[in-house]
Amino acid sequence: MWKRLVRTASAVLLLAGLSVAGGTALAEPGSSDVRDVDWHNATFTVPSVGSCPQQQVRFSDGTGSSGDHVYRFTPDEEIGYADVNGDRVEDALILLDCGPQNSEYTTGLIAMTTDEDGESVRPLGVVVDPPTWTQYPFDFTVWYGDIAVAMGDYETGQTWTEYYRWAPSAGAFVRVDGQ
Repeated sequence: MWKRLVRTASAVLLLAGLSVAGGTALAEPGSSDVRDVDWHNATFTVPSVGSCPQQQVRFSDGTGSSGDHVYRFTPDEEIGYADVNGDRVEDALILLDCGPQNSEYTTGLIAMTTDEDGESVRPLGVVVDPPTWTQYPFDFTVWYGDIAVAMGDYETGQTWTEYYRWAPSAGAFVRVDGQ
């Protein structure tokens, strides 16, 4: 019990003290910086989140649709910027809601990066994609490449923190907190 309390308190302090939130701006031609992308009004490939497949989505004012799925940037959440894969180039971390039209949304945390040519953005991967729509990431921070993700559960009201890191050998984000 004491370990859980200390771990939860540490996670809360970490999340409160280390914010990676940043703003967005219109992309400049030939730009290689993810901060220059006007994400809420861009067209890009969204990785698979929940029941939503990986596909290209055109966003306008933070919402978009493709096929039978609706996508939206999680309201009131900032886009975070940090180098999360160790290539010394900032990546964008986005809380994204997705789901079939007229249904419940799943919220996931996705990471976007730039192509080597710096001309376009591409999905780096999904940091966290909860197993059920009732669980959701609601905040995150990055510290030395590790991503601390605050999670919640609509059904139980519980909150907890999960930790992820980019694993080059897997080409994906992996959970590193022993769970």
